Amino acid sequence: MDAQEVMHMTDYSKITALYSRLSVGDEDRDGGESNSIQNQKIFLENYARGQHLTNIRHYIDDDESGRFFDRSAYSHMMDDVENGKIGVCIMKDLTRWGRDYLQVGNAMEIFRRNNVRFIAVNNGIDSEKPDTLEFAPFI
Repeated sequence: MDAQEVMHMTDYSKITALYSRLSVGDEDRDGGESNSIQNQKIFLENYARGQHLTNIRHYIDDDESGRFFDRSAYSHMMDDVENGKIGVCIMKDLTRWGRDYLQVGNAMEIFRRNNVRFIAVNNGIDSEKPDTLEFAPFI
């Protein structure tokens, strides 16, 4: 294995962050966590396990707008990225991340700088496959 291959290997001792967000005002609740959040969690867990990713941790912003990036779980996740705790971040799709493509682009750069693999499942984006990233900030 050469140095470049080693650099791109996933560090399985780090957290696999599963990020879920539900917009403000979505009313599919039975008290507590929304049904959509429960569905996102199951979807992301199944995907992560299918990719043999371990050390799974959920970061959940329920009833939070995608227009703003000062969401509590998102901020905690980005702190963990900056502190080297996260190896992989998985979201159902880029709309869970946010609606401001400049902010999404900035966050992708933070992930890249910290060697965090990023996957947006439904958009077919995986930072280990650079050809999938070309239009990511615009989706």
